[in-house]
This record gives sequence, structure tokens and C-alpha cells, in this order.
Amino acid sequence: MTWLTTQEAARLLFCDVSAIRKKAKNKEIMSKKEPGKGRGGEKLFILLESLPEQAQNAYYNKKGECLPVVNTDYTYTKAQREKGELRALAVIEHRKYQKEMMGRGIKKKTDIMDSFVIKWNTEHPDFRITSKSLYDWRKKSKTGKVENLADKRGGYNRGESSIPEKYQNYFSSLYLQQTKPSLESCFKETQLYANQNGDIIPGIKAFRLFVKGMSYALLTRYREGEKAFKDTCEPYTERDYSLLAPNDWWVADHHLWDVFVRIPDGKGGWKLARPWGSYWMDMRTRKMISSIIRIESPNSDVVLCSFGLGVEHFGVPKGVRLDNGKDYKAKDLFYDDKYICSEEEQNKIFNSLAANLQIEYTYAIPYNAKAKPIERVFNTFESQLGKMFPSYAGSNAKKRPEDLKDLDIMEVITLEEFIVRHNKYVYEIYNNDPHSGKAMYKQSPNHWYSELEFTLRRVSKDVLYFSLMRVKGTRVVGRNGITFNGVHFYNDNCINYIRQKVLAKYDPTKPEILYVFDLNENFLFIAEEVPQIGWSLNQEDYEQMNHRNKVARQKALNNYTADNVIRSTESIGERLNRQAESAGQSPIAKPKKMEIIRNGKLEETVRRITLSDIERNYEDTLKQERERKLAVTSKQKELAERFKNNMLERAYRNQA
Repeated sequence: MTWLTTQEAARLLFCDVSAIRKKAKNKEIMSKKEPGKGRGGEKLFILLESLPEQAQNAYYNKKGECLPVVNTDYTYTKAQREKGELRALAVIEHRKYQKEMMGRGIKKKTDIMDSFVIKWNTEHPDFRITSKSLYDWRKKSKTGKVENLADKRGGYNRGESSIPEKYQNYFSSLYLQQTKPSLESCFKETQLYANQNGDIIPGIKAFRLFVKGMSYALLTRYREGEKAFKDTCEPYTERDYSLLAPNDWWVADHHLWDVFVRIPDGKGGWKLARPWGSYWMDMRTRKMISSIIRIESPNSDVVLCSFGLGVEHFGVPKGVRLDNGKDYKAKDLFYDDKYICSEEEQNKIFNSLAANLQIEYTYAIPYNAKAKPIERVFNTFESQLGKMFPSYAGSNAKKRPEDLKDLDIMEVITLEEFIVRHNKYVYEIYNNDPHSGKAMYKQSPNHWYSELEFTLRRVSKDVLYFSLMRVKGTRVVGRNGITFNGVHFYNDNCINYIRQKVLAKYDPTKPEILYVFDLNENFLFIAEEVPQIGWSLNQEDYEQMNHRNKVARQKALNNYTADNVIRSTESIGERLNRQAESAGQSPIAKPKKMEIIRNGKLEETVRRITLSDIERNYEDTLKQERERKLAVTSKQKELAERFKNNMLERAYRNQA
């Protein structure tokens, strides 16, 4: 047997010495007195084996052993046991009373219980009960077992609700993780860690209170992640939308609809898919400018086409605010400065859509919904339009309607029908509905777009057409034309540019045609997709092949044949007269407020397209002749300067 001082026992049970003396006096724990320094000349000792098992294990752990300290056997005070015994007596007496009443023919148990409660309270005025209490006790123990009916709240660590700082930190390191471990598992690990150190810590309720006292920001940062913390806890910048005018800034983004549509599967049947939407919205008025709905994932082509639709109807915005996706950072759309790595690359910035139309652009903060107001509009679209369809799938599995799995595929809306209803909602309902956003004052997007004064920026149809072309960098002309996306594009003029590098541009809506430019962005020719033929050739196929080769041969030879007539002074004068006669100024439009965007390079391209091949070749020849003469003049000046310096040097030597 091991005897402990009252101080040692108090440390093991996390209570005061007075509580230990009280337990010993009430015979809850075994004790003895020996002569010594204490009350009445006697010192009180406590028997270790009479303490709860977890307290004994904690004692031995401090001595170097490793025993579990888990509170499986609940302890209770003498008063708690006495109260438990009275509850057990009530349960036992009720069983006897119920048996007796049912023997007399009374079958309704609630009446029997009510009469028993009245009888018990009359006989035991110091321990009154209710029907509900008696019912709960019978559920815990039908036989009236004291251990099951005693109040076990509190116990060996009663009075100790504070968690030592050491174990607070250890518990926090376990609990504050993005894997979101449960509080119970973290408490269990902390308890085992305390066992190894020979310490007793408060129960799980104390740790629940500890977690409840943690700040929401701390829990969000370490259990939800950095993005959730920034979205819900960090302060954000509030912008004054009233300072903007319509068309100052457009914002763009893609949205995957939470609605299934029905599309052909290519095998004569149907399959389900969720459509993608690509949108442009005016930031000041929240007006939806343009959109494209399709099944394929978004790319740079759909960004360009949707932007072109908006510009065609509402003019050119001064700036655009874009998502960080690579489809928005294509070099020929909105060129990002960080991609410029050399002078040659920097010159290519003039190929971009933003440079051609003089548009300012910025990119939103990645993974930040507040940086792109259009994402909040998507929630409105889903709630007002998406949820109208029976094929609505919800934003995640938890929000998915249960009856979706029972929906027949023929009851699902087709893609074409969805596009019609989508456009009806977006442009006729949403754009005309009152808006509760900042600086909207309960007015609709169309109201503010028509009421607010702004400068309409327009560009000519031809310049816009070439600005909206995709640029796919340099291509080398081969014998069968220009290869693009694994397809050959050919023009009869290709033979004159074999093994030369050219620039290829195309209209995403007409991918079968390529516009070919030289490296200085001078237009050369239009190349069309080369049709492929089968293996069984007929006479018509041979005639087409021979004609194509004949034209190519003539093109190549004509470039080296001197044409004295076309180079004569009379011919040059006639052509110049025709050009002068055909040149005419476009009438000047007189809108209320108009700003014309000029692009010399593209205007020159448009002019060269209108010329014939002979006229373009002539211009190129004159240009080469001027460059040759300029080079000869520079060489003559250099020789004259060198001769002058030699003569002066010789004169100085003669004088010396």
C-alpha cells in the first residue's frame, strides 16, 4: 500500500486540500492519521489505492511508468450516491406499484405513474419527483441500478475547468488543421499526451468551451484555408461605382451553369451536359453586354467572339477587367506585360486586340470573387433562371435535388432551347429589372445605360474586323501552303513565298480562311483550306490538280518576267490617275459625341487588300528601289568623308 500526503492527493485529483480532507471525513477515500506536524499534532495520509484508477495511473506515470489515464469509471460524491439510491428506490417501488395496479385491472400505465408520483411525494416530501423524471430514470435503469442513476457530473477532476497552457497549445496544433479533425479525436490525443507526462487534464467539456472561445477568424484561417479567410475575414476595398460612366469598364468571366441540357451523342441518341456561358458586363450599370452559350470549355476564341458581339452593338470600352485564366491572357487579345521578354516580342504587342482598339486592361486577384462583380450576377442567374428547370443540379452534390436522378432524359431541355430562354431572361428580364447594387438606386441596368451620359467610342467596320482576328504567330510557307492546326491553307501566291516566314490571322467564325501578312504586318493574300480528295481520282480531280499546278507555275515565272509596258511612264501615270480617282474621303459622321480610333497599320492593310496583285508588286518594287538608292547615297557620303579625312591627314604630315 502507498500512502500520500493530502497535498499529493490534491495534485492528483486537481482539487484543494480541503476537498481531500472532506472526502476522507465522509469515508469516500481511505485515510489514516499519524503523529506529526498538523492539526492537533496529527498528520493526515491518503491511501493511493482508494483513489480513482486514473489518479493512480497518473501517480505511477510520474514515477516513470506509462499507464493510460482515461476516465472510464465515473466517480461520484457521497451526496450523489445517496441521491442515486433514492432514485433507484423510486424506480423499484414504481415497478412494484405498477404490478399491483395492473393486477387490480388498471391497464393504462400513465395513470398508474401519475398516481404513484402523488403517493411517493406524500411519503417523501424531502425528495419530490415528477412523472417525467421517473420516466427518464426508468429508461436509464429498469432494475434500479444505483450506478446508472447517480449524478456523475464532476468527478475526480471536479473544480478544474482551466486547461494548462501547455495542453492548450498541443490541442490547438492538432485541432487547427485544414483536414478538420474532430474535437473528440484531438481531445483523446491530448489526453494520451498528458498521460505520458503524468498529468491529469480537464474533461472534454472544458475543451469544447476552449474551442468555443477561439476567434472565428483563427478557426477560418487554419481549418478552412487562406482563401476562406480572405473572403470572409479580411477587410476589402469598397469602390464608388457612381464615379464610373457606362463603357468605362467592362468585366468578363465564364460560368458553368448548374443546369443539365440535352445534346446529341453522335450515335442517334442523347446525352446530358452542362453548358458554359462566356459573359461581358458593364461595371457601372451592371448591364449584360454580350454572352455566348456552348457546351465546349471556354477558350480564347469564345472570349474574342463574345467581346466582338459587345463592341459591335455598344461600342469599344475604355477598359476591361479580366479573369486570370490563360484564355484571357492570350498574346493577341489582352497582352500582359510580364510576357514581354525582348524587343522583338515587345514589338508584337501591336498584334494584340487591346493595342489595336486602345483598351486599358487589368486582371482580377486570383480566386477572389469580390474582385469580379460579375460572379455575383451568376448567383442571380442561377436562382432566377437555373432553378426554373427540372434539370437543375445545384452547385454541389449536397444541393442537388433528390428527384434529379428520376428525370427522364427526354424531359431535359435541349441546348438550343436553353439558349433561347437564356437570352430572353438575360437581355429582356435581367437588364430591365431593378437592381439593388451600389449606385444603382433600385433602377435597372438598361435605365442607367440610357440615362447616364458617356462617350461612345466607335471604330470602322473594317478595322474592327481585323482587330478581332486571332494571331497565331509566324508560319513558314511550304510547297502546299501554310500549315495551321494540322490543316493546309493555300493561295496561288504561296509559291512566291516558299520558305519565308509570314503571320497568319483568322476569324474564329470562319476558320476555313487565313489572312496572311508579312512580318511587318503588311497584307499579302488570303489562303483557303485545301480540300482533301480520296484515292479513286476521276477526270475532274486530275483537271483541278493540273490547273492548280499551272497557275502556280505561271505565278512563279511571272515574278521573273520583265514587263516593260507596265513599267513605262505612261502606264504608271494611268495607274496613278486611277488610284487618285478611286480615292475618296468618307463622309464625316456627326453624332452627339463621337471619338474616332485610328490605326494606321490596319488602315494600310485594308488599302492593300483593295489593290490587285500587280499593283501590290509594283509598290513593293518601288519601295525596294528607294531603299537601294538610299543605301547608295549613304555609301557615297561615307566614301567622300573618308577621302576628305585622308587628304587633311596628308596635308598635316606635309606641314610637319
